Amino acid sequence: MAFIIFGMATEARVRTAPYMTRNPAQDNARAIFRRWQRYRLNLPIRLILVRDDSTRISEGRANDICDGGMLVFAGIELRASDRVYIEFTPPYSSSPVRAPGVIRHRRGYYYGVQFLSDTAEDQEQTERFRNLLKLAAGR
Repeated sequence: MAFIIFGMATEARVRTAPYMTRNPAQDNARAIFRRWQRYRLNLPIRLILVRDDSTRISEGRANDICDGGMLVFAGIELRASDRVYIEFTPPYSSSPVRAPGVIRHRRGYYYGVQFLSDTAEDQEQTERFRNLLKLAAGR
């Protein structure tokens, strides 16, 4: 049995191996499945949902990040395919960085968000966002 230890709010850990199971063949298959390396985080973020004519802002926590997206915990009801913005304010900065994304899956109040890069400006913002969070993760 494997145990995973979560760090404090300011700590970040790199997950270098998949969750361990009793079957090594499943572990290898799961390791091959991942396209990008994941970085364990526990940082405050804001999740911004724009639907029709209303905007909802919810505080949340970033739990994992990779080049393709991130895992977010937020106390807001979202559906798969909802478009959101994830906002992070770096330490010692007054201006937040915002990245567009789409909800790909949900488990309880944990949401898998895939980064979107529809325009050149979105690509630039997303790249800046990823770099800041990876820096916070210790990379």
